[in-house]
Amino acid sequence: MPNDVLWIDTGSVNCYLCRDPDGYTLIDTATPGKADLIFERLAEFGGQPSDLRRIIITHADIDHAGSAAAVQARSGASIHAGKATAALLTQGRSPRHMPGVMQFVVDRFVRYPRPEPGRIVTFAAGDTMPVLGGLHVLAAPGHTPDQHALYSPTTGVLFAGDALNTRGGRLQLTPARVTADMAAAERTAARLLDLSPAVVACGHGAPLIDDPQAVAGLLALLPLHPEDPI
Repeated sequence: MPNDVLWIDTGSVNCYLCRDPDGYTLIDTATPGKADLIFERLAEFGGQPSDLRRIIITHADIDHAGSAAAVQARSGASIHAGKATAALLTQGRSPRHMPGVMQFVVDRFVRYPRPEPGRIVTFAAGDTMPVLGGLHVLAAPGHTPDQHALYSPTTGVLFAGDALNTRGGRLQLTPARVTADMAAAERTAARLLDLSPAVVACGHGAPLIDDPQAVAGLLALLPLHPEDPI
């Protein structure tokens, strides 16, 4: 992992801190109740709450956005997200992508603290964030319709959200059972892996570091879709 990127393993999902001359950026915030852990790791990384400049949310699932409100309130950082994700954040709601009964439970009962709407800034695919020498915002639909990934050409780090994950050191796609559109997820994975990232900083599982064979291996397994370029 590059010196200016810190992996935070919260136990069930990952967050990442990026360090720049103007301060720190947090990518995803884990489940509710993880703010203290995030600030502990920020301190270990040389920062204090007021040094956190921005919070980027890849998608609005509770395990990625659940502590956004608490982290924002304590730090004063702005929150950055895609338009659809931002709308869900203001409601404390997760996007729709679960199996029937589970989705009913999520829709009916699952909420997380809502961040202050005035502190949410929207971005779109093609934008560049002033992080790690220029962090490119990439549309990454599939797991959820609204997901975005982020790529730093300077460091080679791909923040994949839930588009990719690892298990036992093996790089994998988002599981079909919790994916809104598997064909879109396959296309997203192909586009992301085609970047040949040096680090795949995924939402679940240990980051994949300097393993081009794993990247090329999964890319070779992905099916072509009619709309894919030859």
